[in-house]
Amino acid sequence: MPNTIWIVSELFAPDDAATAHLMTQIAEGLAAESEGSQYSVSVICAQPTYTSRGQKASRREIINGVQINRCWSTTFSKDRLMLRAVNVVTIMMTFFVKMLFRFRRGDRVLVVTNPPPLPFVATLAAKLRGARTYLLIHDIYPDVLVPTGFTQSASLPYRIIDFATRRLYQSVTRIITIGRDMKKLVLQKNPNLKSKISVITNWADEQMCPVPKENNKFQNQVDVDNELVIQYSGNMGRTHGLNIIAEAATILEQKGIGGVRWMMCGWGSGKKNLEQICTEKNLQSVTILDPVPREDLAALISAADISIISFIPEMSGISVPSRMYNILAAGCPIIGITEPDSELAQTIFDDALGWVSPPDKPELLADLVVQLYKQRSELADYHQRCRNAATTRYTKTNSIQAYYALLSEV
Repeated sequence: MPNTIWIVSELFAPDDAATAHLMTQIAEGLAAESEGSQYSVSVICAQPTYTSRGQKASRREIINGVQINRCWSTTFSKDRLMLRAVNVVTIMMTFFVKMLFRFRRGDRVLVVTNPPPLPFVATLAAKLRGARTYLLIHDIYPDVLVPTGFTQSASLPYRIIDFATRRLYQSVTRIITIGRDMKKLVLQKNPNLKSKISVITNWADEQMCPVPKENNKFQNQVDVDNELVIQYSGNMGRTHGLNIIAEAATILEQKGIGGVRWMMCGWGSGKKNLEQICTEKNLQSVTILDPVPREDLAALISAADISIISFIPEMSGISVPSRMYNILAAGCPIIGITEPDSELAQTIFDDALGWVSPPDKPELLADLVVQLYKQRSELADYHQRCRNAATTRYTKTNSIQAYYALLSEV
């Protein structure tokens, strides 16, 4: 009987959250890559809980060569912390039971770091059953809990989680990070892990490509008087530090500098605050849009001349923005508001795909935008470089082959 490559993730299709989308592509890519080999590919996941919340999917089904096993859990509202904790506890229990019955000696288990207890539960089940564990790090815990405001680095909960995480890193077979800065941070915690840690980047959706402006339904919403359109799209959470964009817009308007349109599209806890700042300062150059469906994302990005990805300083090495690759695939250069050693900055520097500005210097961001407005004729070269990077370097094929090589090694 062939061994199994297991994908263990709370989120999976038909949920359309970023993690669900990515893990579904990994599973289906590995199934195609392993066809005719000694491995089959199976998934242990939850019932839809995010974008498809309330939608019931089959407990067991095969889609695109992947055997999907969905576990039951409570589905209380995520707005209350206690009820959210109950959801996590129930799903960890059902996952653990399912894994104990399904894992076999010699199987390979790829488990993602969200929710935080999942890797511990999967690793324990794998050890009990003689399987190997491969940890895919999307967020580094407990470090990510500090900038998001859940704890402090000197607190007892932080120290407990940090100790447990270090032990987890030591116990798994291999570690996969999605960025070089993440790898660096993991090695700072334990330099002895160097031989078992790899970097495999995410990639753009394969259908993501530039949409010509004449065919773009968003063009009339953003292109006012031939302005330079700078767009932010995605989560507007606390860690993204979007106030710097409002501050840069304020600087330009106070100086009487026009010709720039800041287009903000997304969701999250910071959106309301951004709207309030724009209202209080009567910012005329900022347009805030509601989120768009995934199928409209290429058109939205293509409607802009430049995209912004922003992080507060404390996020360097903790998280990598997966939307970066979709932006590149749409042929849009990036202003990275980030630390110079972050994966975002390094990606921009590697192939001259945009510009990097410090997270806490709105005046420098404003100066950069003025410079780019004056050099608009040079943006075409950036558009082509971004598209080339997405279609040759940051591809699904390259990453899936890297995953399969790692998971199938003897």
